[in-house]
Amino acid sequence: MKLSIIIPVYNTKPYLDACLQSVIGQTYQNLEILIIDDGSTDGSDMVCKAFAEKDQRILYIRQENKGLIGARRTGVEHASGEFLMFVDSDDWIDEGMAAFLAEQIQDSDLVTTGVHYETKPNIVTEYLDQYEEGTYRGVDKAFLLKTMLYDQESDTLQRLTPWIWNKLYRTKIARQVYQSIDTDNAFAEDGVFLYNYLILSGAVKISHKCFYHYRYRTDSMFHGGNPNMLSDINQAYLALQPNFARHPFHEELLTQLQCWVTVTAVMAVNGGMGVTPQCQIPEFILDTDGLKGKKIVLYGAGKAGKDYFRQLTKMGYEVVLWVDRNYQNEEHVKNPQEILSTEYDVILIAVSRPEYVKDIRQLLQSLGIAEEKMMWKQPVRMI
Repeated sequence: MKLSIIIPVYNTKPYLDACLQSVIGQTYQNLEILIIDDGSTDGSDMVCKAFAEKDQRILYIRQENKGLIGARRTGVEHASGEFLMFVDSDDWIDEGMAAFLAEQIQDSDLVTTGVHYETKPNIVTEYLDQYEEGTYRGVDKAFLLKTMLYDQESDTLQRLTPWIWNKLYRTKIARQVYQSIDTDNAFAEDGVFLYNYLILSGAVKISHKCFYHYRYRTDSMFHGGNPNMLSDINQAYLALQPNFARHPFHEELLTQLQCWVTVTAVMAVNGGMGVTPQCQIPEFILDTDGLKGKKIVLYGAGKAGKDYFRQLTKMGYEVVLWVDRNYQNEEHVKNPQEILSTEYDVILIAVSRPEYVKDIRQLLQSLGIAEEKMMWKQPVRMI
């Protein structure tokens, strides 16, 4: 069974060698490697050509700049494998990824795996699909479709990882999806492809093994302010809405999509657009019962923690310390060990996922902190 690996390239010369070495070094040998050079101007073309000359499995295609969607579409159009996967040219993959995906796909239309995601330089987090491992078909696939983009019951945004590159797809379905995607859609292009693919596909197999390594780049547009983000979100909405509306589960799909737009728009104002903190919008309902007049230690530097910190300080509550286990990720967040040298009344645990609370409580108890000092209530989004 042949697998096609599509690698869109645009001015990523410093990272290309690591990326391409990881792809040609796959233990699975029946590969077709399509390098789509989307008009690079930094010498990436020379690196790609050198690899193509040494490996007959590589097809190098250079085109005028069409953007990421245009480059991926070109790769899909030229793919001859029954299945295909994507690798971004500034990332890399473990040598067993293609073999694992080929073994798992069987009669499914998609296999999805976890990601080693670099959130800051040298800070790596494993991201997994928020579903149990296994094959989802029939009623299980229906449940996945009804919760993949936004699960209201658990208040989980994108339970299925929204990225295009940690998955294996059936080529004929991918080709069908790309025929309907606008190349001008620059926001959430992975999600636009993935969610349109999922409503056309059959069975989905979920694995929590991690093979893909996402590289954090300070020069990436994703990490900078985007003043057009609200219009980009609307563009993504319009790219998904028609197919969602035609699906038998249109009511659930459209409700998810509308919730996703609402949450993402708030997140855009609070971070993606570069708006000043004084103008940011609360994302979660903050229950302040029991906090008045207290010295508060805030635990959590994720979305809920940042939102709570903004609200608490804006309303005049006394936050004496802000901590998180991954405190290196944020400038003002400290090591939980500093709680021991801080005078406080209550530790407010600010995380939205209940499964994390047990670990946090255990960590705090290991520091000798009494259970009655800890406070957690399930955050509820303001949507």
